[in-house]
Amino acid sequence: MRLRDEHGFSLIELLIVMSISIVVLGATLTTFNGMTRSERDNDSLNDTAQLARNALDVQARQLRNVAKRVASPVIDTVSGYDLIFQTSDPSRTWVRYCLDTTAPASTDRARLWVAELGVPSSATATPVTAGMRGGCPGTGWSTTSVVTDYVTNRRAGQDRPLFEYGCSAGTTCAASAATYDQIVSMTAQTFVDTTPGTGPREIRVVSGVYLRNQNQAPVASFVTTPTSTSRTIVLNASGSSDFEGRTLNYYWFKGVMPASASIDCGHPTVTGNGPPRTLWGSAGYLGEGITLNYTFPLTDGIANALVPVGLVVCDPGDRYATAGVPPQGAITVNIPS
Repeated sequence: MRLRDEHGFSLIELLIVMSISIVVLGATLTTFNGMTRSERDNDSLNDTAQLARNALDVQARQLRNVAKRVASPVIDTVSGYDLIFQTSDPSRTWVRYCLDTTAPASTDRARLWVAELGVPSSATATPVTAGMRGGCPGTGWSTTSVVTDYVTNRRAGQDRPLFEYGCSAGTTCAASAATYDQIVSMTAQTFVDTTPGTGPREIRVVSGVYLRNQNQAPVASFVTTPTSTSRTIVLNASGSSDFEGRTLNYYWFKGVMPASASIDCGHPTVTGNGPPRTLWGSAGYLGEGITLNYTFPLTDGIANALVPVGLVVCDPGDRYATAGVPPQGAITVNIPS
C-alpha cells in the first residue's frame, strides 16, 4: 500500500501563527478587561446612586412629617448644602443633612452626611448648638454617618445646590430664620460620579416633598363698629387670616393684653363665651369668637372716652398673632354714647 504524503509546517509558519494568536489573545484580554472594568465602574456608580436615592427617600419621609411647631422653630438651618430640622417621631429627632466640601478632593468627591439627635418630647427650646451647626457633620450629635460618597454637585467649579426650597407664596424663600416657617416644599438633588472625568457619566438623583406639617402664624386684624345700644360696640375679627386656610380661634381683650411669653394657644384657660375672666394671666379678657358684642361698663368712663382693645388669634397648630393693646400695638375705640 502506498503511503500518504504528510507535509508539516515549517518553523516560520509556526512562528507566524503563534504571533497572530498572541495578538488576537492580547486584544481579547484587553477587551475583556475593559468590559470588566466598565461593568465594575457602572456597578459602583449604580450602587452609589442607590445609596443616595435611599437617603433622599428617608429624608423625604422625615420632612413630610416634620415636627409640629408649638413654641420653638422646627427648622433650624437652611442653605443650599445644609439642612437641619426636627422630625415628629416619638423622640422628636433633630436631623442634619449636609455636604462636606472641606476635604482636599471635595470638589470631585464630596461626602453627604446625616447627623441625628433625639430630644425629650417635653423640651421647649431648640437643643441645636453652634458646634452642631459647624463644619459638616458638626459636633454634639448623637450619631453621624456618611450617606454616600462621590457627590459631585460642586465638581469643577459647578454650583448645583443640594437643596432648593419653595415657600407658601410660590417663590424661593429661606432668606432668614424668620421665613423658615414659610417653607412648604423642598427639592433635593445629588449628582454622583465614582469616576469623575472618566468612565460612566454622573447620575442625578432627585427627590421632592411637600412639608405638610409646616405652619405659619396667622394674621390678626379687626374692626370695631358702634351699635344703636348705649355704650355697646361690635368687635369683628373677620379680617384675620390663616396662610393654611384653617379655622382660627379669637380671644378679645381690653386694656391689658397677656404677655407674649404666656400666650399658649394649645391650653386656653376658658371655653365658650361668657362674662370677662382671666385668660393667660390677663385681667383684661373679654370673651372669644370671631365677633363679639361688648358693652362698656360705667367704670370705663364717660361716652366718647378712648379705651384700648386687643385681639389674639390662634390657629390649629398653636401659632398665634395679636393686634391691638400695647405692647402688640394700640387700637383705641370711642365708647358709644
